[in-house]
Amino acid sequence: MSKRFKIEIEYKGTNFSGWQIQPNAHTVEGELEAAFRTVLQEPIDLIGQGRTDAGVHAKGQVAHFDLKKDFESKKLIRAVNSLVSDIYITSIQEVDTEFHSRFDAISRSYTYTVLKYPSPIKEELGWFPGFSLDIYKLQECASLIVGEHDFEGFSKYNEENYTTICTILKAEWKERNEEFNFEIEANRFLRNMVRRIVGTTCEVARGRLTMVDFMHMLKNKKGALPNYTAPSKGLVLQKIKFKKMG
Repeated sequence: MSKRFKIEIEYKGTNFSGWQIQPNAHTVEGELEAAFRTVLQEPIDLIGQGRTDAGVHAKGQVAHFDLKKDFESKKLIRAVNSLVSDIYITSIQEVDTEFHSRFDAISRSYTYTVLKYPSPIKEELGWFPGFSLDIYKLQECASLIVGEHDFEGFSKYNEENYTTICTILKAEWKERNEEFNFEIEANRFLRNMVRRIVGTTCEVARGRLTMVDFMHMLKNKKGALPNYTAPSKGLVLQKIKFKKMG
């Protein structure tokens, strides 16, 4: 009888075409499944809690897989980690066979880093937009998106979406010496949603768009105004929260 295992993964997404396996593309899921197949001498099917786009990073990605054979977690982690690049499995643990990494997730948290100055050291993990930002306007935009809203105007079309309504549990901008950090938690996210929120918010904070423009977009007037998409390199999936089993 198969057992189910939950794994937590950290990765730098710079050199990947996202999480999900795609034809003729280098993906996180694909590289991990190949490494597991080499170590275990049998294929596994990793089920991730959700996708991350090309270039997006993760500190707390979660997936699960089923396996009949026994193994020692520490040895398996060490062996798989030795075969992958820019990926690190932080834990593997047995969970209830009813656990599902996607359907049992109740919230996801992301951060986005906007740099105040060009930085060769930070450029793979942050975006320097080339203009100054008003922190108060950033914070005001963030306060407007908290709660339940239709984010069609802030997302890329995806035919798999059954709804474009999401509930934002937290949205906050923090200013530090060399950067601005955006923290957002929601029950679900749409494709490109966080990056479009960040990019459009930055246009408000630089004065190119008004707060009224931003509110119009939030009211789902899709196409009435252009949205702006921040680069993927500043985005990090931080944490997944799950409902309690049993």
